[in-house]
Amino acid sequence: MILSQNISMKRVANSQFRRVYIGIKHILVIAILLSGLCHTSVLKASDTDSLTYVKGIVRDAKSKEPIVAAQIKALNYDASATTDANGEFSIQLNRPSELLLVSAFDYAPREVAVRGQKSLVIDLYPEGFKNNYEEKADISGDNRSSFTVKSSQGLGNIEKQNFISLDQLLQTELGGDIRSVSRSGSPGAGNAMFIRGLNSIHANAQPLIVVDGVIWNSMRDLTSLHDGYMFNALADINLDDIKSVSVLKDGTSIYGSKGSNGVILIKTKRGEGMVTKIVVNASGGLVDMPENLPSLNKDEFRLYTTDLLGSIDKNEVEDIFGQSLNELDFLNEDKTASIYNKYHNNTDWEDEIYNYGIYQNYNVGVNGGDDKALYGFSVGYTGVEGVVKETDMQRFNVRFNSDVNFTKSIKMGMDIGFTNIDRTVLNDGVNDYSSITYFGMIKSPFVSPYTFTKSGTQTDLFDDSDVFGVGNPSAIIDDVYNTNKHYRLNVGVSPSFKLSQVLSLVTKFDYSLWKEKESFYTPQVGVKDIYLDGLGVSKNVYKNQVNRNVSMFGDIYLNYNKTFNHLHRLNGMLGWRYIHNHFENEYGEGHNTSYAKLVDGQQYRTNDGINETSKSMATYGNIEYSFDNRFFVTGSVSVDGSSKFGAETEGGFQMFDRSWGIFPSLQGAWLLSSEKFMANVNFINRLKVRGGVSISGNDDIDPYAWTSYFTSVPYIDKANGMVLSQIGNTEIQWETTTKLNAGLDFNMFNDRLSLSVDAYTSNTKDLLIYKELPEIAGSGYYWSNEGELSNMGMELSANVKVLNAEKIKVELGASIGQYKNEIESLPSGEFTTNALGAEVLTSVGEAAGVFYGYKSLGVFASSDEAVSANLKNVDEYGVESFYGAGDIHFDDVDGNGIINEKDKQIIGDPNPDFYGSFNGSVSYKNFRVDGLFTFSYGNDVFNYLRSNLESGSTFYNQTTAVLSRWTYDGQQTDQPKVSYGDPMGNARFSDRWIEDGSYLKLKKVTLSYEVPIKGNGAIKGLNIWASAHNLWTLTNYLGRDPEFSAGNSVLFQGIDRGLLPSTRSYFIGLKLNL
Repeated sequence: MILSQNISMKRVANSQFRRVYIGIKHILVIAILLSGLCHTSVLKASDTDSLTYVKGIVRDAKSKEPIVAAQIKALNYDASATTDANGEFSIQLNRPSELLLVSAFDYAPREVAVRGQKSLVIDLYPEGFKNNYEEKADISGDNRSSFTVKSSQGLGNIEKQNFISLDQLLQTELGGDIRSVSRSGSPGAGNAMFIRGLNSIHANAQPLIVVDGVIWNSMRDLTSLHDGYMFNALADINLDDIKSVSVLKDGTSIYGSKGSNGVILIKTKRGEGMVTKIVVNASGGLVDMPENLPSLNKDEFRLYTTDLLGSIDKNEVEDIFGQSLNELDFLNEDKTASIYNKYHNNTDWEDEIYNYGIYQNYNVGVNGGDDKALYGFSVGYTGVEGVVKETDMQRFNVRFNSDVNFTKSIKMGMDIGFTNIDRTVLNDGVNDYSSITYFGMIKSPFVSPYTFTKSGTQTDLFDDSDVFGVGNPSAIIDDVYNTNKHYRLNVGVSPSFKLSQVLSLVTKFDYSLWKEKESFYTPQVGVKDIYLDGLGVSKNVYKNQVNRNVSMFGDIYLNYNKTFNHLHRLNGMLGWRYIHNHFENEYGEGHNTSYAKLVDGQQYRTNDGINETSKSMATYGNIEYSFDNRFFVTGSVSVDGSSKFGAETEGGFQMFDRSWGIFPSLQGAWLLSSEKFMANVNFINRLKVRGGVSISGNDDIDPYAWTSYFTSVPYIDKANGMVLSQIGNTEIQWETTTKLNAGLDFNMFNDRLSLSVDAYTSNTKDLLIYKELPEIAGSGYYWSNEGELSNMGMELSANVKVLNAEKIKVELGASIGQYKNEIESLPSGEFTTNALGAEVLTSVGEAAGVFYGYKSLGVFASSDEAVSANLKNVDEYGVESFYGAGDIHFDDVDGNGIINEKDKQIIGDPNPDFYGSFNGSVSYKNFRVDGLFTFSYGNDVFNYLRSNLESGSTFYNQTTAVLSRWTYDGQQTDQPKVSYGDPMGNARFSDRWIEDGSYLKLKKVTLSYEVPIKGNGAIKGLNIWASAHNLWTLTNYLGRDPEFSAGNSVLFQGIDRGLLPSTRSYFIGLKLNL
């Protein structure tokens, strides 16, 4: 069956490959036809014309009034001009194909190709419109740029966003360029991000983060004490400190073994100009509570428990509850009984857990200086009171950037950043020990948060876990001591030396200290007792861990830049990069203490720790050549070595007893709009064809994956022993990803329409797989390079200036992405991964991350129907159990009458068919409205939360879906009968829990007003705004929010583990310029 599916998927993959191939071919054909058409239309133009002076006029795009004091600058050498009172200018150029950058106050800059013309009419759009000027792609975050590499840039009006983390902002601004999926609604939880599909399976598949030219250790695999909490490095950067963000999607070879998943380049604000400027941002808002799932009320739940008890043997009832069936207190309907009040309440548990969240953010930025030194300084505070009671987050940040000119040839930059974040967090998601959000959904509504006296009077003391073993969320909230505190300090210096007119030496050194301390405590009252194997009973637990990471970064490069005969431009770079990371972890755990801070009374103590170091070194080079501002070629190569690599790898070469990888790249671009034959093609303002191939790597593995080592483990709380923890692999190396890309960018109709389309394909070899060893080896897993993964897709982005009237302006934009991936090879053919109740298949011919389980054909309505099917389970002892009326009818794939592992099949694919965003803006006078929709289509999801809330097999509260459960012979329903313990596996992982995760979201709406400022007073500008997020969602998904990510791993995508969803939020704020 799997073989036939593989053949089918192979055909689909081949079809997708043909689509990408056709897409790339069409892009090239379109470019050739356009150039040919344009060349034919102006065949009479002479290619030998000598162009000395160009005259022109700069106008307002709507009124056609001249713009005074507009700046016109040649992009490739020193030539500039300024418009006069009539908006006219004259500039001397050396080449007829020159590019001009035209800018003016309150207008968006525009790039204009001369195309051999001697007279130009240039229209500029107001600043409110999206900037269509294409800057050279920053390939390093440190002003090293390329015209051949495609990057996406954009932050919009960042001060009106009210996001805590940059990845949330990127989802709204670059929805089709990055598939960014919210992890949860917790403050600063961030997003799982994937650029151009998936390029890895077990290793990290998310982009590299580079801040001001420094590669950050994002620590995505950090394990938290708090279930559902995931560390997010991007939350350490205050959005008000960010100047620009670029997303590098291809041509990432300069980052060698770290660049295969794309790169996010972040530049922070620095001093600009010699006038001191002060910017104040302040905002506050309200975060709504999550919508409740429709759960059983007290009467419905009591009836459900009665039905469930009917499926249990009477003797087993006493084993579970300590009472016989006739003596169960919660079934006692005698109103005079003292126990009656304890089990006849109507508690809204979610009301006990949630409240409205409160958000506030303040930031002050100052920048200025003189001709000797420039500086930028900011201080900010963000405070959030979470929608879960007693949860909060407080962030304090300071940043200081400076640039000092010691001489004309010696400069020094200094960057200092500090962030401190304190959180109070609680377990979240499906966790029946201490997750209060889960308790709110599964706890019986007929019990109370409080205890009762023997006479039946309610007290103000919190009750313990209830008769069903479900904890008391109110008690946990009251005695919470669950904290996460961390800080990050970055100190960097960057001396640079101008050695000659064409040669410079640039250096950058950075020291980063990141430290996190976590405390986790569950009170004795409020959680159920658990038995620790070989130790005893735990009534509560206290955990503490400290993580510390020190990173040192060094980057030195020579830069050569020269233009020959105003025709040939050469930019060369040769550099060396070194990264040193040292990580430490200290962990302690104890049980049965009376108070979280009292550790002396703990039992069953456990101590653990990690001490690891990794180092990497790279020598890299980059050469960019441009001819006549029309043809651009960029070649780069990086030679990388890492302490993570084994000494006997098959790839790369050996040096200094280590393996080194070689990662080259070649990119090219043709700017057709600069050709003279385009001179009379007025409807096209810009036309560029791009293409290239690059090889990059992924070294995201355990620092000591190449070696075997032992670890210490406790033995029955009496002594420690040493066990083999890992089998080393001396052949372990990087993954290698080869990418091919072709793209087309053009602006038309006086820059009213801009469009960019890309087709790409990638192939990853030597996949890093965390592989299971045979049991005889005595150790579970080890890292290995094996397998191959292909990835292909297309991207489209467009922007239209719909209306540019005197008082009203309308602009629309869209960004859409699509990808398909396929496992090309695996030595074992396939393997499965258990992920939060799901089984995820990795198999040749299939997409990465597909769900693998049972297919359901409905519910047996009658005994006759079940007997006719003659299906059964067979346990490990050979005992047979036949399916009966009210059980799920599973598909018997192999037709042997036994439902077992051989009947599993692919039941869902979490990868979307396409995804992206739509945006629009309308401005009237000083008012402006911005709106954004995000969407995903065709992705299947596993509703793990629903599989627990509709299992019909526990004494946990259920959703109202179980009201239609099977109860009598002949009943037609899609809900099986309830049965304690689920002996027939009706709630097993199957397509019952796979849903369509497609959605369309109104992600945000912002209304702003620019207050008119007259005179030359202290206030230079004031913008007041209001914003709302997550206002509306269109989806067929039955959960609380169709957008979620259970983790960073590729194999954990599309799984709803019941984390706090994103909810509606409302903000107001202002930006004040002084």
